[in-house]
Amino acid sequence: RPEIHRKTPGPAPRMLPQVAGKAWYHGFDAFRKVPSDLSEASITGAVMTLMAVGTCLALFACETNAFLTDAPTTRLVVDTNEDELLKIHFDISMIDMDCDHLTVGIWDAFGTERFNISRDIRKQRVDHTGMNKGRAYNEEELLELEFGDRSFTAEELAELDSDWGSSSDKFKHDNFQAVVDAHDFTMINFYADWCGHCRQFAPTWNELETSVNERKILAVDADGKAANVHLLKLNCVDFEDTCGEQMIRFYPTVRLYRRGGVTGGGGKSGRLGGFEEYRGEYNVEALSSWMKGEIVKRHLHTGAKYHNIFSEGCRIFGTVDVARVPGTLHFQVGKSKERDINPAFTNVSHTVHHLTFGDAPRSLKAKLPRQYSQHVDPLAKQTFVADKFHKALSHFIKVVHTRFEDSGFRSYQQTHQWSEQTIQRGTTPQAKFSYDLAPVEVVVGKAERRWYDYITQIFAITGGAFTIMSLASSFLKLSTLQVKRMLDKMQ
Repeated sequence: RPEIHRKTPGPAPRMLPQVAGKAWYHGFDAFRKVPSDLSEASITGAVMTLMAVGTCLALFACETNAFLTDAPTTRLVVDTNEDELLKIHFDISMIDMDCDHLTVGIWDAFGTERFNISRDIRKQRVDHTGMNKGRAYNEEELLELEFGDRSFTAEELAELDSDWGSSSDKFKHDNFQAVVDAHDFTMINFYADWCGHCRQFAPTWNELETSVNERKILAVDADGKAANVHLLKLNCVDFEDTCGEQMIRFYPTVRLYRRGGVTGGGGKSGRLGGFEEYRGEYNVEALSSWMKGEIVKRHLHTGAKYHNIFSEGCRIFGTVDVARVPGTLHFQVGKSKERDINPAFTNVSHTVHHLTFGDAPRSLKAKLPRQYSQHVDPLAKQTFVADKFHKALSHFIKVVHTRFEDSGFRSYQQTHQWSEQTIQRGTTPQAKFSYDLAPVEVVVGKAERRWYDYITQIFAITGGAFTIMSLASSFLKLSTLQVKRMLDKMQ
């Protein structure tokens, strides 16, 4: 039996250190290196890397600029200003109102009214060149400009031209002045149902009324131009109040009213623009002849145009102290020293050079950030024009107290709206600046950024850029492989 020799096992061969065992830090290494033999460079990866670097640099520059720039922050709090008074600084030029007549006044929510304020206010005459001298409007110009472009609907004209025979017909008959103002001349027969003379005169009047209203009988003015004349009758039994206002004392009474004339109890015969009362025979020929004779005395359509009343304008500037409540600063013509100037026909067109609130000097406006400085004086260098009579220019200003924490500077920001309003005849126009203070204040501070916020953003930008580009590169590689496989299968 053959002898079997068994090899005695010797010592085990020594292994490489990195294979034989792991050091203690291997379990904590999150940045393990990949052998270069296992990695592959590509054009796609190079492009993505360059894009990631460019993106990081751009975002790094933006983030650094944001960190170094102090961005303002705002918050709203209840107004902390406890002052009782508020200053209003103004500098306004009234285009057609001279300094002798211009007045300034204040009204506030407490009911305080101050007129013709002169303290801390100065006036400067403007337009000393002597060009474009102003003059007062005459009566014909006022009537032509005020009523020349007026038009009526068919319903309105039917109301105005209807006879006031009964208060129970389909018309309102509630505005005698509007009836007179609807035509150049309005000839009216005031009568009473119980009056025997009125009943005898009725056929004659009806014939004349039909002939004139149907333009069979025409009247011309002093320039030979046709006048717009309308005839109607008014029953003083049904409209007793109207006849009382017109001071009708006997019946029948025939009057020729001029458009724009005085139609209240103060009307006087012979006054230009008022009325003339007939005192002749009651027949068609005599009445029509009298009507034509009165109308031919007037100049109705002379081509009048709007013009300046005064020979100069006035620049008014200064400050006024007002209560810190809603109020109105207004400018208007005061009591006229000239008898031929009617305040109701004055023009309040104006240019605002500046209008600000508070004690801060206007020179500090330039030091404010643009988003705040542009609201300190939003009306500056703006002109507002009233192009017709009986127009008032009204401004509404919302005032917000603004406090800048870093500098301690206080400012008043404004928002502005304005409108042109039509006022009643006989009312003096005003340029009004109504203001209202907000019950809150805006506190402007600076947003402080910590250095660790900046470092965190830099890390986030770097990691995010390379992560996104890595995902995009992997997607492109996978897409390329899929396309190649599809092409290989098709071949």
